[in-house]
Amino acid sequence: MASPAAVLLVRTILFTVWSALLAIAGLAALGGPVTGVWIRTHGFWLGLAALCAGQFVFMAAVADRWFPYADRRLVALAEGGVFVGLLISVAGFVRGLW
Repeated sequence: MASPAAVLLVRTILFTVWSALLAIAGLAALGGPVTGVWIRTHGFWLGLAALCAGQFVFMAAVADRWFPYADRRLVALAEGGVFVGLLISVAGFVRGLW
């Protein structure tokens, strides 16, 4: 059985890598070279969604574990704002498909 500190460390590493990959993919879609018609049309919404998803994953899976005594109102405001951004970007992407 692993110790709680080891589990926290492994969880932190895995979720940090996951959120960093999402954020980097989002930034690449937002500001990277545009080579195809599909990415030119939907790249903004996909990039924004990936960037917001990366931030939300990090805040919800890593920061909440490392700082459990953070002000709940501030955490809810930050996570809620990023989640609303994620919902808006997904809605913009879906709307652009039709």
